Amino acid sequence: YIDFGFNTGRFNGSSISVFSRGEPGLAVVGGRGKFMMATGVALFNPIIINATNVIMEFNITVVHY
Repeated sequence: YIDFGFNTGRFNGSSISVFSRGEPGLAVVGGRGKFMMATGVALFNPIIINATNVIMEFNITVVHY
């Protein structure tokens, strides 16, 4: 489970919630604020994973109303 929060701009105060069981594709399962009841998919690409650092790139496609 990962929650992406926005603290500036058009989506300030909103967040996107994603969930997965370890596959490269994550399901967008909702959010808060402007992303309430959002659906979609998030794909991630691990850049660096070692004992002290994790850097991930996320591409998220979201449908919200």
